[in-house]
Amino acid sequence: MIKEASRDHKTEIYELWKVSNPDCDLNFLSFYFRNLYDQSKTIVQEEDCHIIGSVSINEHILNFKEKLLYVSYILGNCVLPKYKKNGCVKQLMNEMIDEASHNHLITLVRAENPKLYEAFGFQTIYLRRRYIIQREYLDEVFPIRVAYSATAKELLNAYRKFVNHFDGFYVRDLSYYEMLLKELEFGSKHLIVYKDLNEDVIGYLIYEIRNNYVVIKEAIYLESVALTRMMKAIIGDYEIISIEVSECENLEKIFPLATPRHIDYMMARINNYELLNKLFNTKAKTVKEAYSILKKPLWLHEYY
Repeated sequence: MIKEASRDHKTEIYELWKVSNPDCDLNFLSFYFRNLYDQSKTIVQEEDCHIIGSVSINEHILNFKEKLLYVSYILGNCVLPKYKKNGCVKQLMNEMIDEASHNHLITLVRAENPKLYEAFGFQTIYLRRRYIIQREYLDEVFPIRVAYSATAKELLNAYRKFVNHFDGFYVRDLSYYEMLLKELEFGSKHLIVYKDLNEDVIGYLIYEIRNNYVVIKEAIYLESVALTRMMKAIIGDYEIISIEVSECENLEKIFPLATPRHIDYMMARINNYELLNKLFNTKAKTVKEAYSILKKPLWLHEYY
């Protein structure tokens, strides 16, 4: 039976997420369920009074061709391993898409299982460039004007200036960055910022340390020197940094020896083409046609 999750289901759903995703970041999982889960809408499928599958949806505001759209983001799509072939995933997705279609023009989902989501009308609309930056590429860089803390307001101001060059991005607010700073307290991710001569934050990196290298989860920067100096500061004794950026950020201009690998990152579904075409005076029939009306490059690095 499919139904909306109640507060009493929270612990069981947490365990379901953990069992279904053995490689997930447990620190982030703990943070999410303590601080963000209650803001989402979750539906579950039960069998014999036990939850065998669940899917959640979060609501956000998207900047799309100078209009602000409420959109939905699907996450936490998980089913106990032994029930994966009994149609549970399909039933949960159909129910959640029906819910999203009544409230949001666009629904987003991470492109972690493209074949699954393509069956529900999703198309990959956002790829990222993954670069492996060798330590030697940063030999001539001096890590000056960097700091390891900032206020939510400073981070928000840097983000707003950065996304002026893009479209299709989340309209983040102060509460978003207050929550981000709270997430950093859980220990897996770290922050470094870059300040200009006026002490204004004009760039930041969210990064984590893996076994023998550094992974940059988000890079916001207004100048290339800001990016390279922050990278120099966080590489420490490690040999490489992995960083993913949008398709239009050609880091080869900064690191000529670096060759990017393209990674599918985000898929989208248009829930009402008639409304979209009316709003934007277009004639889109596919997701990619809808996104082709954007005049600026797409930037969409969200994970919830």
